[in-house]
Amino acid sequence: MIPLRPSHVWFYAGVVTLTVTIAAAGGFWFIRREMLSGNDFLLDAESKEIIARIAPVSPPTDAQKLQEALREHTELDEALFYFQIQDAAQGRVIYRSPNLGSNELPALSAGLAKSTLDLPKCGLVRVGEYTIPQLRVQIALSLRNFQTVEAYFWRMLLIGVSVISMLSLAVGAALRRSTLRPIRIMQDTASRITASNLSERISIPKGGDEVAALARLLNGMFDRLEQSFNQVKRFTADMSHELMTPLSVIRLHAERLQNEPGLAEKSRHSVEELLSEVLHLTDTLESLMVLTKADSAVLRLRLEPHSTREFMSQFSEDAHLLAENRGLKLVFRRNDERTATFDQGWIRQVLFNLLSNALRFSPRGGTITFNASSTEDSWTVEVLDEGVGVPEARLKDIFERFVQIAPRSEPGSGSGLGLAICKSIVQLHKGQIFAQNRADKSGFSVCFTLPLKNGNAA
Repeated sequence: MIPLRPSHVWFYAGVVTLTVTIAAAGGFWFIRREMLSGNDFLLDAESKEIIARIAPVSPPTDAQKLQEALREHTELDEALFYFQIQDAAQGRVIYRSPNLGSNELPALSAGLAKSTLDLPKCGLVRVGEYTIPQLRVQIALSLRNFQTVEAYFWRMLLIGVSVISMLSLAVGAALRRSTLRPIRIMQDTASRITASNLSERISIPKGGDEVAALARLLNGMFDRLEQSFNQVKRFTADMSHELMTPLSVIRLHAERLQNEPGLAEKSRHSVEELLSEVLHLTDTLESLMVLTKADSAVLRLRLEPHSTREFMSQFSEDAHLLAENRGLKLVFRRNDERTATFDQGWIRQVLFNLLSNALRFSPRGGTITFNASSTEDSWTVEVLDEGVGVPEARLKDIFERFVQIAPRSEPGSGSGLGLAICKSIVQLHKGQIFAQNRADKSGFSVCFTLPLKNGNAA
């Protein structure tokens, strides 16, 4: 089964319409030919009757004799036929039926026994010409009925083609929707599959067509991705645990060496650099362990109801001190009072991670703004800074692991795990988190939302 694009629908509708039009035109051409053949048969039959009636007239033939021989017959058939008899040698009209009036049937071209002509007063006629000794007999058959049929056919063809075009477009659109529906379902399912739900799979449509084969192929790919991802998670968890002990030993020895009274100043500086890197590596490993537990759904949450205003007020005390220490201003523009169910420790960790990012990227003297608002169903916390923001191309990756806006060597850089941890914790609370550049001024905004009703079961 090949999914239909809109251009395919138009193409198929055009092909159907053209096919029907050609078939109808071909059918009418056949009917027209048969009707003309039938008219020619009538002309031939009528000519035999006329020739039989004028045969007894002895030459020289004149109009009076012919009129007497043909009067009764021509009066009976004048509704259908027109009659004209010419002198073959001189081309002079000897007899003309009354219904011809002043019209004169023209002589046919050489070699033609029958022809279709349009006479001024008689309309469209089929003329047959028959030559007998000394006479040329011409009989014309009116084609009014034929014209009526032809006009009716073209009118019906125009209406039929319009109806068929619309029907074929409707059928094509319906066929397109039906053929694309499995693709849309696959697309929706594939877009839902992320690192947090790699076990979800695409439903395989019934049958063995290409769409079902594609679904099996994608499911196989997701199987391999899940297996690889689980291996990476196990490796991360194992390595984090294995590295924590030697790092602790290195840190203890480095601190002991740093406290040695006779240590040279140059060596002391090297030890301080060593301790700084060990602390950074320890923080990174601890963050990885948190992410591993969150991915494995073993990170336990102590979900309890809390007053959002009181919780944010307690956080603001430490947040103001950190901001003042960096020469920044901290503003709580809004702090609604609601009761939300969450793990106080982990949500506090989220807030400190967001604050830490804002502190790193805000210019000295800038302002960091917190908004804690609520609706009937949710509680939302927004953190805004006045930094340079994030390139639009990187906004979609901002919550991925080890994504850093500032290079690792710059003072404002981190491990690239802070926002990833925030995302995992918020999602464990059945919430959502997103980020964007500020529209009102230069800066960055991160916002997370937690549900207030039936959303915090872990």
